[in-house]
Amino acid sequence: MSYVALVIYDIKDDRLRFEIANFLRQVGLSRIQKSAFAGPIKPSLKSEIEAGIRRIVKEWGNYNIQIYVMTSATYSNRTVISSGYTIEDDDKILLI
Repeated sequence: MSYVALVIYDIKDDRLRFEIANFLRQVGLSRIQKSAFAGPIKPSLKSEIEAGIRRIVKEWGNYNIQIYVMTSATYSNRTVISSGYTIEDDDKILLI
């Protein structure tokens, strides 16, 4: 069975938001919205993502980061309602 991680966040500080986004790209996730990343993972990668985020945010305040792991079938069953929306920085919307 294959899995998808969905990471969403509200982060006020630009620098911290940038660090989290870069980290999520490094672990192989793709930006699907300005404050959301998703991508296929093995279940063990969730722990690595969580540990990496905790390491980055340990000296910061005012953030909310949530990590969801679901089957690829569940993720594929989502509904996307969008018109004329593009991800900044040439990121592409992930379609699994």
